[in-house]
Amino acid sequence: MTQFYVVEIQQYANGEFGHLVHYAWDEDADKARLKAESKYHEVLAAAAVSNTLSHAAILFSTEGFPIMNQCYKHTVVPETPAPVEEEPAEETPAEDETNGEG
Repeated sequence: MTQFYVVEIQQYANGEFGHLVHYAWDEDADKARLKAESKYHEVLAAAAVSNTLSHAAILFSTEGFPIMNQCYKHTVVPETPAPVEEEPAEETPAEDETNGEG
């Protein structure tokens, strides 16, 4: 059996990092490599259009040998809250519109 790993690394808008670990294996070494490359490209397809500061992937062997790697860097526009609509103030009647006589 042959196995490969794909590690996905993301940097979020707040500057913190997260990661996901994927793996692919097969009894046939060539098929295992092709499955791993497929997963690697699947991760990068999502990374290319993600809403993170950076989104990377690395494909490596069980011996830790790096085979492929790539990183996408994005400009993330911070979310601004929607403007709060103020309720109109109640109008007070003018003196000449009151029912009083003066």
